[in-house]
Amino acid sequence: MKLTLTTPALLFSTVSLLMVAYTTRFMGLAGLIRVLHERKKESEPGDKNLQLQLELLRRRVQLIKNMQILGVMALILSITSIAFLFFEKLILGEVAFMISLLLLLGSLILSVIEIYDSVKALEVQLDECRGCKCKV
Repeated sequence: MKLTLTTPALLFSTVSLLMVAYTTRFMGLAGLIRVLHERKKESEPGDKNLQLQLELLRRRVQLIKNMQILGVMALILSITSIAFLFFEKLILGEVAFMISLLLLLGSLILSVIEIYDSVKALEVQLDECRGCKCKV
């Protein structure tokens, strides 16, 4: 397969959409963290559900940060690949493009892990409701 200048450019729209989705998730978590922080101030010391939720949120924020970093690095290497191809450095262009694809794959894998953590956080909330601490 011959790699052309337009092939790495295909990642631009993909990575851009992923970055919007990741940023939206990050902003949602930021709001939730602020709410839970206020709730923690008012809660009983040793509230295990609240503490577990905050720990999961900390982990999710780290995951989203790493997802964004890998996505940006994928985009940078895609641009680098285009530059190499433009200057007819085909091997370097192919290597840069392959690495950008691997970085994008890493970002998507972290996204799946973050989704699992999101479900865990919901399960903690549902467990709290099961204990008659909230109305459903």
